[in-house]
Amino acid sequence: MEKKTTVRLIIVAFSVLALLGCLFQTFQYYAKPVPVREAYVKTHPNILKQIVNLGLDLQGGMRLVLEIDRTNVDKEHDKDLLDRAFTVIENRINSLGVAEPTVQKQGADRIIVELPGLKDEESAKSIIGKTAQLEFMLLREPTELDHAITVIDNAMAGKFQKDTTVAGKDTTSQQSKEQQSMAEKLFKGKGAPAESTAATAKAAESTAEAAAPAQSFKDLLVSMNDQIAVRMENIDQVNTIMARPDVKEALERAGLGGNKFLWSHDTVHAEGTIERSLYYVKGTAEMRGDAIKDARGSIDQTGMHPGAGKIDLEMNSKGARRFSAVTAANVNKFLAIVLDSTVYSAPRIIQKISGGRAEITGNFNIQEANNLAIVLRAGALPAPVKIIEEQEVGPSLGQDSINKAAFAGLIAVLFIIAFALIYYRLSGAIALCALAINILAVLAIMALLNATLTLPGIAGLILQLAMGIDANVIIFERIREEDRTGKTPRAAIEAGYKMATWTIIDSHFTALITAAILYWKGTGAIKGFAVTLSLGILSNLYTALFVTRVPQDIIVGRNKQKLSI
Repeated sequence: MEKKTTVRLIIVAFSVLALLGCLFQTFQYYAKPVPVREAYVKTHPNILKQIVNLGLDLQGGMRLVLEIDRTNVDKEHDKDLLDRAFTVIENRINSLGVAEPTVQKQGADRIIVELPGLKDEESAKSIIGKTAQLEFMLLREPTELDHAITVIDNAMAGKFQKDTTVAGKDTTSQQSKEQQSMAEKLFKGKGAPAESTAATAKAAESTAEAAAPAQSFKDLLVSMNDQIAVRMENIDQVNTIMARPDVKEALERAGLGGNKFLWSHDTVHAEGTIERSLYYVKGTAEMRGDAIKDARGSIDQTGMHPGAGKIDLEMNSKGARRFSAVTAANVNKFLAIVLDSTVYSAPRIIQKISGGRAEITGNFNIQEANNLAIVLRAGALPAPVKIIEEQEVGPSLGQDSINKAAFAGLIAVLFIIAFALIYYRLSGAIALCALAINILAVLAIMALLNATLTLPGIAGLILQLAMGIDANVIIFERIREEDRTGKTPRAAIEAGYKMATWTIIDSHFTALITAAILYWKGTGAIKGFAVTLSLGILSNLYTALFVTRVPQDIIVGRNKQKLSI
């Protein structure tokens, strides 16, 4: 085997292994039953970002068409009303925990929301429709944060704080002593059997194990200077702990019930893990969104982050007075900007700010600054949104679509296999292997891009099979023509691929332009079709012109074998 052929074989083998590796998580996820998948997502929250997700038409869910009511909106603030409403709704949709939700604008007043796999439709509608709430809240001091964490851990361990004791004696200890005394009286002088004593000890041990927490609250936290964060896989467990009645009661008893734990909007990548900040804020807001008159993103020219993005705030008259008082009384403290109970930013107050103007600086670019400005304006000027169209897609309908699509795909594949093997023999089998690699490549790229596979997307996959076999037909017919002229098998293969290359590139390039236009001008289902078709066209160029060439060269082997074509 020639050196060039060996190198090509290594490249093909490595690419196939890489594609299978990209799809490993997808295969692992969909091999599980649906109830097991739901539990698996809770313990592996990042899995939905590593697989090919199914769209609304394949797994069921909800589709809503929302319309903005501009009746009571001033013309001055009407310009970017759709963008602000879109930002608020997208923020709420992301909080629902739905895999690959779709939120897109339609026209000047409508927003389309698709929620694949959604279980609680009524909850989703109430969350989407409620009014936005923007708040400015002070972060608690690090000592208060440490105190709260200690109180939570003690509550989980079944301990009470000092302020819960009666007459200087711990209530839990007193109860334990009474139970121990009762046990002593019960067995005193009776010669309790060893079995009873062992059973009692075992029961006591089981009770102690049940009472002890599996993991303390503090162990689930990650220190970030004076603040804390939580790894994504531990977020559900932290939420469960904070929602426990005994934890809430302990915080109330310790005088900390007026404070809140709030999650950050953004995640942070640290040492190979993804973390989300958890802020401990004062429960009462210092200011609300009605204090903001305007917010605009711009470039920081002279601040601590020159060239980065910043947000320029303008308060109304009432807000300016309040903001001046808040900043004067809390210099060097952090003021969290909270939208819908999510912290978007928590800048430090450097000095008293008068005049009703302020700026938010940080380590973000101009696009992030513009997005945060939209969030602030959205909180300041919410507009009513009403649901004008609602469509529920049941899981059975989604499964029916999958079954029909799979059946159609199976028929197409069987016809292609029969045609290739009967008409082109061994060369046809090589072409079929290339098509299989082609499909793997499309799905692997979709998994890397965290793209969603829809029913039109499956149609795109079937169409690319036809385009793939068509490219191989062009190559094989050129090889046949060269073989008829009396050339050696190797020379015929060389000439066939060389003559067919530009014909295949031209046909695929024109199809790629069509797919790009469909994606640019299309919506929803059409975009799904365009994405899979585009990926299929690109991968098909690799498989048809490169992958199929390797086994042809190996089989022919220095002109010693005849062509099986």
